[in-house]
Amino acid sequence: MGNEKRKTFVARDDLLSKLNEIAKLNGKSLYETVNEIFELTIHANSKGIMLKDAIAEQGILNKAKDKGMILALESLWFDMADICNGASKSEALKAWNAAGTWFARRYAAEGILDPFQGFKEDLLLLTWGVPELALHKKGNEVQIRVISPKFSEIYSQLLSSFMEGALDELGYQISDKEILRGSLRINALSKKMH
Repeated sequence: MGNEKRKTFVARDDLLSKLNEIAKLNGKSLYETVNEIFELTIHANSKGIMLKDAIAEQGILNKAKDKGMILALESLWFDMADICNGASKSEALKAWNAAGTWFARRYAAEGILDPFQGFKEDLLLLTWGVPELALHKKGNEVQIRVISPKFSEIYSQLLSSFMEGALDELGYQISDKEILRGSLRINALSKKMH
């Protein structure tokens, strides 16, 4: 360490104070912590990764894990959906509906002011590989539209069952739906209107 050249840089005082606190919590000096940050930034950049993006992606993975999700190969996921459907279509649809109900129940349990908005934000954040996923709410009506050429007809049906379970739990009744290979559209009305 004695032969290393050092340079002085300028940083905001509030950031340095906070970083110094973090360093102490981790049993390191401010010098070590700053250099570690520089090293991580340089390493990430050499891999074509922006540190800010890496942190955001880690947040998405943590959120998915907290919501009870796992990572799986997409092709395996679609194959398993087809296998389950072949074994018992009604049981597969019921399981996906129950999963949608459970997923949506968390928003009410967590005391979110607008549970549909929370559901929408998480679906948009946690759904990979779906070219078009749109969830709209206007007044007492909601509309969900999903389009993906990868979806088989049964996968579209299973996903629709998931969405229907979630919407029911969020207080909506299905008013119209269309399920085709690679797409689904669901319209629902607030149960409070009935």
